[in-house]
This record gives sequence, structure tokens and C-alpha cells, in this order.
Amino acid sequence: MIKLNAELLEKIALNIDIEVGDILLGGRFKNKRIAIKKLGKNDIGQPTVNGKSLLNYRIEKTLPEDMKSAKTREGK
Repeated sequence: MIKLNAELLEKIALNIDIEVGDILLGGRFKNKRIAIKKLGKNDIGQPTVNGKSLLNYRIEKTLPEDMKSAKTREGK
């Protein structure tokens, strides 16, 4: 049973291409720019960014141009 679960976890694993210094969008409406200062894991094993769950953010570099923040669009 344990071997089966390990095989399933390997198939389900996600590779997220983020690193310290990248920009995420967070906040109530997912429009506030947040720079990554610290990456880690919580006690459950979920990835965290700056101490908060990664699931509460949008990764800006993976979004289409029209959904990126205004500050990012102005800089290009």
C-alpha cells in the first residue's frame, strides 16, 4: 500500500519555476505585487512563500500579458 502511494505522489508532483526575487500577485483580488523573499514548506508539506501558502498567489510570469500587473506592463 505504501509503495502504491509513493508512486502516485511521484506522478502528481508539480514543478513550479519560481525563485527568490520573482513577483507574485496576492491579496484579496490577486492584484497586489509581492516579491518572493523566502521559500519553504509548512508543517503539512505544502509550499510556502514568505510564510504563507503558495496556493494564495498567482505567479505573474506565467500569466498572459493582459492579466499582469499595471506596473509590470508599464516597465516593458
